Amino acid sequence: MISHKRRFLLIGAIGLIVFSVAQLIVRNFYIEASVKLAVATAESDSLHRAKQALISRIAELETPGRLSLIGNQLGLIPLPLESFILMEVTR
Repeated sequence: MISHKRRFLLIGAIGLIVFSVAQLIVRNFYIEASVKLAVATAESDSLHRAKQALISRIAELETPGRLSLIGNQLGLIPLPLESFILMEVTR
């Protein structure tokens, strides 16, 4: 029969092993989540840069000078001032 001291040490050793394995499992999940966060952050940064580039390109394409140049190339002319009517809306 195992003495109480040995039984206590055996239970303590098993508890320590279980605790160590649990720590390794938690650390593994933490590292995996950290890697996923790093990948998602890099992708988010890339998408943010692409969005800013597209916003800049839209602003460049919509400049009045460019629109006027394209209109002239297409043979478009501005409407005469008489074709506009000023209306006042009251509520």
